[in-house]
Amino acid sequence: MREKAIITPNILRWARETSKMSIEQVALKTKVKEEKIELWESGDDFPSINQLEKLSKLYRRPISIFYLPEPPADFQTLRDFRRHIISKEYSTALTFIIRDIQSKQSWFSDFLKEEGENPLVFIGRFNSKTSIEEIALDIIKTLEIKSIERNQDVLKYWIDKIEQKRIFVSLSSYIHSHLKIDINEVKGFAISDKYAPFIFVNSADGKNSQLFTLIHELTHLWINASGVSAFDLIDFRNSEDLNKYDPIEVLCNRVTAEILMPKSSFSRVLRDYKTITSTVVEKIAKEMRVSSFALSVRMLNLNIISEIQFNQFRKVFKDKYDEYLEFQANKPKQKGGPSYYILKIRKNSKAFTSYIYGYYKSGKITGYEANKLLDIKVSNFKNLEKHLYA
Repeated sequence: MREKAIITPNILRWARETSKMSIEQVALKTKVKEEKIELWESGDDFPSINQLEKLSKLYRRPISIFYLPEPPADFQTLRDFRRHIISKEYSTALTFIIRDIQSKQSWFSDFLKEEGENPLVFIGRFNSKTSIEEIALDIIKTLEIKSIERNQDVLKYWIDKIEQKRIFVSLSSYIHSHLKIDINEVKGFAISDKYAPFIFVNSADGKNSQLFTLIHELTHLWINASGVSAFDLIDFRNSEDLNKYDPIEVLCNRVTAEILMPKSSFSRVLRDYKTITSTVVEKIAKEMRVSSFALSVRMLNLNIISEIQFNQFRKVFKDKYDEYLEFQANKPKQKGGPSYYILKIRKNSKAFTSYIYGYYKSGKITGYEANKLLDIKVSNFKNLEKHLYA
């Protein structure tokens, strides 16, 4: 007879519910009957040790937690700025990525305080009442953003500049191979902290859209407003329309637009074009390295194009964007793509990975701690090092 794991039943139920999973879903994934799971959660039966290990992995909780007398205090759910989402319940994938990043941040923030590191003075430097121009200028000045060469990867450039300031950028579109982070649910979120702030960007999105998300979330940190963001069309000209949206989202969109598409740049750009068409917008967007949709919204808000033009352009750009997402979703896996270690580094944040690996090598943290923080076995750290410093 297999040895039973005498765990606390209500913690088993708590672990499932906080993972946003139904008993039916757990049964399918573990190949255990629903009735059996119900018995485990009621305390009328117990899983085997092997079954508990599977549940622990599925719920992304340490095995030791299931033996506690009561559920532990869990991480706070991030504020939800998304008003276009009908269901306010976060999916399992979104719940897991938030929890994973909060766990890393909490541990590393405490560690840096103990190490005597200074807090980041620019986190929460402003608030939602600060002018758009002041915030935009301060971000550019703090990060030391210079003119970007035409052949340069602008997204990588911004991420490198951000991470040099000890802001960690997690870039991913999955929890594991069978659990993707839906682009329709979340494009990005920010978790503010004076010592270890994190930004998450869904890498399933187009590169230009990822850049907009990145700077939008960066603005959230500058005003110390953690949360999951929305990216609806916001017509800044219409005060009635503005009331539909959270003032913080309005501000972050405005700051991002000012950084990527400064008002001052349009007089030069528009001198070359007598008529604005969707093709012209796409051409200018390519020059500015932003999405065509984001540029058309900016041009609408600056009264460069009419509402009729904008609605025409929006349909064209939306159809192309939907085609892109469909292509990405159905694209067969290519051989020779990013390695396991590159994907892990992006998901953990390159800067965060470098910090943790460095502290491990110096003996300041244990291999067990490094393994838990990076989700990479210590025995594979040599391979990790090759990709981290390549």
